[in-house]
Amino acid sequence: KIWQQNLRKSSSAWEHMLRNLNPEKYDLACIQEPFLNTVGLANASNLRRFWDVIYPTNHHSNPERSQTILLVNKKLSKNNWHIIPLDTPNITAIEIHGDFGKVRIYNIYNACDHSRTL
Repeated sequence: KIWQQNLRKSSSAWEHMLRNLNPEKYDLACIQEPFLNTVGLANASNLRRFWDVIYPTNHHSNPERSQTILLVNKKLSKNNWHIIPLDTPNITAIEIHGDFGKVRIYNIYNACDHSRTL
């Protein structure tokens, strides 16, 4: 099951989401406009206990603010998924594979004032 939300860079929306994002219920969270701390990271005291945080490929080297993150439930084996590298701060993506085949999940932020992401 996938949780999707635009947090509008709000710390209170981030905290509310984390309180309600039940790792027993959700496998992924696709977040647009995440709240990031002063060093550009998504953090909370229990975040990494349940979730792997996936940032855009060039998150740490790109001066543009990352507009998406993916949270992958740690219950999903890392042997069954990998990051799809993309050169944009507006998209994060993973590929999940198993007995069902393969599925790609793209988390896209598209600003309302342009369509450069697409």
